[in-house]
Amino acid sequence: MSKRIRNQILRALKREPMDFWRLINKQDTHIVEFLETLKELMNEKLITYQGGKFYLAKDVDLEPEREVKCSTCEVGVEVKGYFKDLFEEFLAVTKNRPLPTSKYDQGFIRPIDTIKRLAFMYQRGDIEGMDIFILGDDDLLSVAIGLTGMAKSVTVVEIDERINRFIMDFCDKRGINNIYVKRYNVIDELPDEAKGRFDVFVTDPVETYTGLFLFVARCMEALKGQGSAGYMGFTHLEASLTKWWKFQKFVIDANLVITDIIRDYTYYPESENQWRHFYESYEMMKHFDLPIPDVDWYRSSFVRYEAIDEIKVPDVKKPKDLNDLYFDEESWATPEPKDDR
Repeated sequence: MSKRIRNQILRALKREPMDFWRLINKQDTHIVEFLETLKELMNEKLITYQGGKFYLAKDVDLEPEREVKCSTCEVGVEVKGYFKDLFEEFLAVTKNRPLPTSKYDQGFIRPIDTIKRLAFMYQRGDIEGMDIFILGDDDLLSVAIGLTGMAKSVTVVEIDERINRFIMDFCDKRGINNIYVKRYNVIDELPDEAKGRFDVFVTDPVETYTGLFLFVARCMEALKGQGSAGYMGFTHLEASLTKWWKFQKFVIDANLVITDIIRDYTYYPESENQWRHFYESYEMMKHFDLPIPDVDWYRSSFVRYEAIDEIKVPDVKKPKDLNDLYFDEESWATPEPKDDR
């Protein structure tokens, strides 16, 4: 029985009793597995069925369901209630966050979008009670997850020591002891202790062919296997449909399936990233005399994967150097790497 589906059902019933038709909308699997999970939970005497409704039979170590469904479109998530309060707290604790450096092709998304990602992952059942692996965390998703207290553990592997220190300082101040931070270069092999340990991964990979496959392959290695999930940001600005097609084949060959693509879900704030000098080296700026933008234009889709069987990580090539990692023929909004902060 999927821990994720189990948790979705239990937390929904912890909020209130529900009939079959309402409860099926609170979980993500197909009807057969949903019914099997209900029967197993009843056999475990965790839930009961009376008068056309399912009830929680005993207390479970889960928070009641937090409402995140968009009140307008009813398919997206909306930062409201619990998550709105969390957003305000996240803004306060990340006020003095490290700014991006072109050395590592950085740029963080809007703080509200970090919380939107968190809320979507929560809705999918991929936060509560999960061991989460984050490859690169300039968005500080680990901090947002830490504020919820919902995850079993969070492990961040990040090359930038400024970000690592920021996360560790946050944990020290808050007394959080289940967030682990390690300096790591994606070009290196993933440490053995990180392989096959995690329920969920999150990454925003470099979008060159080399970087894209390498980042996600490292994350795949970290997952436990069938039922594990992965998330990534992926643009249509520096990734053509051909690149998307090749990447989807890569994912399918590894025995993962794409379950969700939310187009343009996250934006990169020009004013907060303060990357005016980055534009000097962007390839696209060499073709037109363009002013610095006064609108948040660079955005990415949020993509979710789930393993349907044992994960078979395809072979990937390692980059020859930083240029090979950060640049290909589609990298027209990527700064030349240098020590600028």
